[in-house]
Amino acid sequence: MNQNSLRSTELSTDLLFSLIESKLHLLTEMQAMSLAQTDLVSQNDMTSLMTLLSRKQDLMGALGKVQSELAGFQDQEPEQRSWSSPARRKSCQEMVTRCDQLLQELIVLEDRSLGSMNLQRESVVARIQQNVDACAIQNAYHSSDLEESSFDSSLLIEG
Repeated sequence: MNQNSLRSTELSTDLLFSLIESKLHLLTEMQAMSLAQTDLVSQNDMTSLMTLLSRKQDLMGALGKVQSELAGFQDQEPEQRSWSSPARRKSCQEMVTRCDQLLQELIVLEDRSLGSMNLQRESVVARIQQNVDACAIQNAYHSSDLEESSFDSSLLIEG
């Protein structure tokens, strides 16, 4: 391998390292947001939740860009990459492992939040149905009272 080729692969591993570092940072931020999201869902704080989800969407966009840049490295054989040191390569591998762990944790957190939101939605639907039923009962009594009062007044007129 000539000097330019060696330097090129070191630059690509530097770029790879930087991208993995960025991905780890973004996933760590998303994890913190997902934990906050869980709290906001349990507190039923929809205003703050919408703000948080908007910020989280921005992070997902940034993560998508990093993933796109990382895609170019998927065609490379990891063993063929030239690292500046074995320690740097090991550090990058550890970050990749941590990214994978964070992704799995994020999936679990998102599933929990979604489950909590669904339970809250079902609870709201049940309360709305109770209110509709109560209104129907109230209207039935009110209608019955009107019929009785008109019936009573007609008896008084005839009598």
